[in-house]
Amino acid sequence: MYDLAIIGTGPGGYEAIMTALRMGLKIAVIEKDKLGGNCLNRACIPTKYFRTGAHLVEKLSVTNEYGIVLGDYKLDYTKAWEGKEKAIGFLRRSLEQLLKAKKTPVYKGVGKIIDKNKIEITKSDGTKQTIEAKYILIATGSLPVNVGNIKIDGENVLSTEDYMDKLKQLPQKVLVVGGGVAGCELGYIMNRYGTQVFIVELMDRLLPSPIISTEISRYLHRKFKKLGIQTYLKTTLENYSILDTGIHCKLSNGEELTVDKILLSVGRKPNTDIDTIGIEKDERGFIKVNSYMQTNYENMYACGDVVNSPMLAHVASYEARLAVNNMFNEKKEKADYSLVPWAIFTAFEIAHIGLNEEQAKSQGIETVSGYYPYTYNEKAVDEHEPEGFVRLVFEKGSQEVIGASIVGIGASEIIHEIAFAIKDRYTAKDLHEFIYFHPSLSEIFIYATYDIVVGKLFR
Repeated sequence: MYDLAIIGTGPGGYEAIMTALRMGLKIAVIEKDKLGGNCLNRACIPTKYFRTGAHLVEKLSVTNEYGIVLGDYKLDYTKAWEGKEKAIGFLRRSLEQLLKAKKTPVYKGVGKIIDKNKIEITKSDGTKQTIEAKYILIATGSLPVNVGNIKIDGENVLSTEDYMDKLKQLPQKVLVVGGGVAGCELGYIMNRYGTQVFIVELMDRLLPSPIISTEISRYLHRKFKKLGIQTYLKTTLENYSILDTGIHCKLSNGEELTVDKILLSVGRKPNTDIDTIGIEKDERGFIKVNSYMQTNYENMYACGDVVNSPMLAHVASYEARLAVNNMFNEKKEKADYSLVPWAIFTAFEIAHIGLNEEQAKSQGIETVSGYYPYTYNEKAVDEHEPEGFVRLVFEKGSQEVIGASIVGIGASEIIHEIAFAIKDRYTAKDLHEFIYFHPSLSEIFIYATYDIVVGKLFR
């Protein structure tokens, strides 16, 4: 019998493997597809790879400013796809080699929990095998969803997973259904590689999440317009017909488009069809867990997209560490989601931590905020990346920082500075008086706090 069986090897499963091996546990790993799960193979990592290329395409327009005179160039998305495969292949092989070196068995197939300590594994050839473990961690991730009459077929209507697995060449025209994170990231990538992109979004703004301020949504929308990405807000895809000449799409606003592909990007659902023993789930299919990541079975825990927490890779990793430690250590620790950084990589890097002004207002918190554009940050100017801004949110009375939003180069990195500041209850004065290296992106925080700490420059 194994000490721990881990079902799924995405960010949660991977982190559980690393934690368990360091604890000297005897573990088994179950994976139905490629090691690394959706994040490594079809989401976080390949998306950022493509986004790096897309951003480089945009940067080509300023190479002359550095005395680098380029001749004609061509875009070859197939080469980018092959490069992406090499990158994720290297990372996947690294995990394979680690498991082999540690003599950790990997059972390939679909795992189904059939008893408190038993998992039945159905292999691709239909044969079955049962293993036993004292503890079980469910880290099986999530799946793309259909919406209304729009059905993913893998050929004309693609999921984001189809995009990563199958789309070696980009079509001339694409309709992206859903202006959330994935839609905005992939829409930007396709646009920079030469595809004409249309986005339809049911809500009245891009990135329609309470975490993202309307200020950021408007800023991104203006950038998309500048890049030629046509966005239809408060609009849905009413119906479509697949013809020899393309896919004819009728939108709810009365407009009609003909495109080569439809990319459906409207969210994901938990992949929780994993047991026959009554593991409790909520009405949306998420596994119910307590604050220790424990299910209604005391020896079974769950993490990542299968539980109702932020669907973020780093949250899955955090929950997995927590779960494994809570299984085998006497001292238990509760999950704390109060400081989860959030970032996306579209036409800008966009990052957020804590509360924005709208969220604070809804909670009855009176705030003051500090703002500063990237336009005057010397490091951003050196990089020819002057678009963007930082917005810091402070509780008005104490002037303690409670949130931050950053749009622009390096946003996903420097947001962590504010995470520590929130945790340690830094005030605007604390942030303002810290000595930052010059030139750096981080010193933008000095200028975002000037008005609050010293006073407005123009009165």
